[in-house]
Amino acid sequence: MGGSRTVTTRGRKVTVTAATPARVESPDVNPAFHRAILKIALELKKPSARGYDAIVETTIQKMRLDPVAFRRYLGENGARNMSLLLAAARGVGL
Repeated sequence: MGGSRTVTTRGRKVTVTAATPARVESPDVNPAFHRAILKIALELKKPSARGYDAIVETTIQKMRLDPVAFRRYLGENGARNMSLLLAAARGVGL
């Protein structure tokens, strides 16, 4: 993609360029962090779910994540995405 094309409308030429989507995540984010967040959400969804902190700690251990980097990622991104994730996980009928 990323190419451009020329469109003619009523005698006027307009060049249309495909926009490249902006990268939201920094390139040094471990892809396992995204999987870990999904795993946390699935664990929270269970009726017998333990507390959030216990689930995060267990997920870090089981997935062998860097605890400092993962908790920093949750702190930076968590404010934006984790609250929605937690609400969805605790929602009725999902």
